[in-house]
Formats: sequence, structure tokens, C-alpha cells
Amino acid sequence: MQAESSQMDIIVHRVFPIGGGLRLATAAAPSQRKAKLRVLVVEDDEADVYLIRRALANNPRIQEVVVARDGVEALELIESWSAAPDLAIVDLHMPRKDGFALLRDFSMRKSDPFPAVVLTSSKAGADAFRSKKRGAVEFVTKPNTVEKLTTALDQVISRI
Repeated sequence: MQAESSQMDIIVHRVFPIGGGLRLATAAAPSQRKAKLRVLVVEDDEADVYLIRRALANNPRIQEVVVARDGVEALELIESWSAAPDLAIVDLHMPRKDGFALLRDFSMRKSDPFPAVVLTSSKAGADAFRSKKRGAVEFVTKPNTVEKLTTALDQVISRI
């Protein structure tokens, strides 16, 4: 992902898990939505972390952004918090525990469910399908500008 402008389009696949698992909140009235969100970003690339933080910085619904560098660190962070995050933004390709395995672990949690969004450089339909099967509520291909990333993340957050 680069901070400069280009002609790349944002690809967003809405996915809805079958049965249990994580779900994106249905269109609740604004008064019923949580005012401030705790977001867990699971991303191993420093440049992408920087751009994601910039994209989330001006969203009034974001209270806190916590970063884990891989799936193992993400699970450790969740266990150490007093409450689960309100949203997880997960990359697919990471060391130690990749995004697919992490999504599976999220969906197996018995308490404090939360929606997970895949934000990845992959455009593969198979990756979107695998993400859905493991509980992701949306699959977003990383845009190549901060402006496009901000728009994509704002759209996702507006539905929570």
C-alpha cells in the first residue's frame, strides 16, 4: 500500500457467516450504536500499520487503536484486556499465525464476540471465501492511497 495516488479501485466483499461465528451488527439506530470503538489492528507491515492508523485517526467513533504484529500477539492482547475489542482489522499473510487461523480462533471464542474485517492485498475470490468461512464480516482489498483506505474503513465502521 502506498501513500501516493493511483487508479487502483477499492474492492469490498460483504460476507455473512453461516451459523455461529462473528457477525456485523445489523443496521441499528444511531442511538443504539456504540459511540466509541476499540479497534484491534492485526498487521505485520509497519507501513500498512501507519496508513491504517492515519485512516482511522479522524473517525469520531474510534476511541482506541491497538496493534498486534501477528495472530499470536493478537490473541495474547485479547486475553490481557478486560473486554474484547469492538472490531478487529486483520491482514491475511503474517508470521507465526496467519489471518485465516486467527479468524478461526476468533470464531471459536465463547465470550465477547466481535466482528472481524479482513484488510489484505489479496484480490483472490478464494481468499474472500476462506475468510467468510472463518467468520470475517467483510473482505477489503487494501487500497493504495490513504484517502481510499479512509473511505473503505469509514464505510465498514458505519455499519457496526
